[in-house]
Amino acid sequence: MSLQISIIIAAFNSENYIADTVQSILIQSYSNFELIIVNDGSTDKTLDIINSFNDDRIKILSQANRGQDAALNNGYKNCTGEYIKFMDSDDLINPTMIELQIQTLKSSQDYIAYGEWARFYNDKPNLANFIKLDYWKDMQPLDFLTARPEGVMLQCGIMLLPRKIVEAAGLWDERLILFNDTEFYNRILLKSKGVKFSEGARLFYRSALTESISGQTTKKYFESTFLATTLIAEQLLAVEDSYRIRNLISNTFLNQYYRMYPSFPDLIKEHEAKIKWYGSGTETAVGGSVFKLLKNIIGWKMAKRVQLFFYNLGYKPNKIKG
Repeated sequence: MSLQISIIIAAFNSENYIADTVQSILIQSYSNFELIIVNDGSTDKTLDIINSFNDDRIKILSQANRGQDAALNNGYKNCTGEYIKFMDSDDLINPTMIELQIQTLKSSQDYIAYGEWARFYNDKPNLANFIKLDYWKDMQPLDFLTARPEGVMLQCGIMLLPRKIVEAAGLWDERLILFNDTEFYNRILLKSKGVKFSEGARLFYRSALTESISGQTTKKYFESTFLATTLIAEQLLAVEDSYRIRNLISNTFLNQYYRMYPSFPDLIKEHEAKIKWYGSGTETAVGGSVFKLLKNIIGWKMAKRVQLFFYNLGYKPNKIKG
């Protein structure tokens, strides 16, 4: 008998995308799965849409709006699969993803399966460009996490997890509203023996959503990234205190520091203290062509202040999900 998979989705006001996501799961070549969709207090037609699917593999749970982490934890507590895949409610997977990832892990439940991923925009997944990245290979946990100075992509739908690793790592931290996936998958990886790469197992990552949580810039979102990065630092340093770990931690704080500057002076000071403690890092402030020009002329801090001035006048760039 084939192993059962539990696919868990938290859905909040996802009426525009949830049908496509569900359909991409129902057509999987590997059919022994349960799809648990947790409706997190949606006020649009999300619940009507998921109720319209006639497939006994779908389980629908509803709760008052408590956030993505609480919804995913609720789904996990009601799942029965030996392997777990968490997914966002707007992403897509190719028809063989589950089958390929199960084949990758069939010899051991001590590893996680990592697939391919690419962004797509404007409802055009056919235009997603899957360019092979240098960390798309079998790797040890810390080698994988530090494969890029800025960190690797830890988006939930890319990975398939043995249940025993989830049990060892613990569930989603419900205090977090941003960077929650990065914190969760750091814990997952550190409880595993490493990553097994599943070639051809593809996640289509919907991007440029203006309503995306990660596009938010309010103080509570930066407080969440600060807490998540602090937790990640503690987890990593408990395993290895080295330059590569400290550089990764510092870069993570730096990236959020660049994003929030010059807003929230108290949080800026906290980030500066962390960056000083862990090392200067290697990341630099990035932005569009106008920002790059201004940065070269007046420095990144003044360029950020000019940028914020125009944002306050009403100019808003497209938010990128990620």
